[in-house]
Amino acid sequence: MSGPNSTLPVALVRRGFSPTGGAEKFLVRFATEAQKRGRRVVLVTDEPWPESARQGLEQKVLPGRSVWSFAQSVEQWRGTWNGLVFSLERLFSADCCRAGDGVYAAWMQRRAEYDPFLHVFVRKISLKHFHLLALEKRCFSAKHTGAVVVNSRLVAGEIEKMFGYPRERMHLVHNGIPADFMHGAPDKSEARRQLGLPQDGFVAAFAGTGWKRKGLRFAIAAMKSANIAGAKLVVAGRGKRAADCGPDTVFLGPQRDVRPLLSAADVFILPTVYDPFSNACLEALAAGLPVITTAANGCAEVLREGINGSVVPRADDLEGLAAALRYWSTANRASAASSECRAVLAECSLEQNVTRTLEILESVRKN
Repeated sequence: MSGPNSTLPVALVRRGFSPTGGAEKFLVRFATEAQKRGRRVVLVTDEPWPESARQGLEQKVLPGRSVWSFAQSVEQWRGTWNGLVFSLERLFSADCCRAGDGVYAAWMQRRAEYDPFLHVFVRKISLKHFHLLALEKRCFSAKHTGAVVVNSRLVAGEIEKMFGYPRERMHLVHNGIPADFMHGAPDKSEARRQLGLPQDGFVAAFAGTGWKRKGLRFAIAAMKSANIAGAKLVVAGRGKRAADCGPDTVFLGPQRDVRPLLSAADVFILPTVYDPFSNACLEALAAGLPVITTAANGCAEVLREGINGSVVPRADDLEGLAAALRYWSTANRASAASSECRAVLAECSLEQNVTRTLEILESVRKN
């Protein structure tokens, strides 16, 4: 691989840190593979990442107590940086932006369909909301960003419709996952023993932080409606528990390693209100689990109805979610689909993701 930018170092820009965040997983996986290929990669952030999380990745910490002030710091620092800027954030300018978080304006529109009017109004008058919209408009401007990497056609359509960013400068690169992701994971029997789950009975897994957006309340309601004898909904992540979740919902709390949960489960459910492309769903497919999700999840684009998953139109489609749970709980249907689920990795491998993304970075014209 060679080109005018093939030897330039790459600055990966990501504000904040979450130990269970999908963007953080992508960043470290990408950086590790890029470094193996001889690239110097620097993490640019507003707070130091723990060494255990960045795995030796060089980091540059810039001041930024808000999204706006951090973007200002990056813009100023960029003038001293002799390399490419690959941003996972909304900035004033970048060589390439990865819209892994999707489109904030689109998320606000979808969220408004589910939230009380007062909550919607308060968000609209907040300074953070104003700054995010302003940064997003600048970020998805052809004048200020050389190229945009999207992880789903869902996001590409939103960017084109809302900001008029040229489709020919948008590049679809699905999220990638290591081929050996499940290597060393316990088998189903051992995983259920570790998690204190019964050896028999149907188990649906849910993983994610930000339960309101991820649709946990809909998963709980759908599980009740499905009325599957002995079934459990096992939840990993951080959030506020619903008062009426019932004894069939098991909360594990945040999990650095979700593989035991995935090994223990029969199916994965994520009735998300909005997800550009859920890494959690991709990991579930890698574990051989059918995925039940919504059309507002970019990962739905790699699912085949009744073959490796089920897609409902909206997060609050409880009847559709319950029907999908009953479908996958029948006989050995879920286990029989495991090979079809894992087949998705052929188009969502980490190697392909890194190779394609580096090709895009090499071809983009510096601003």
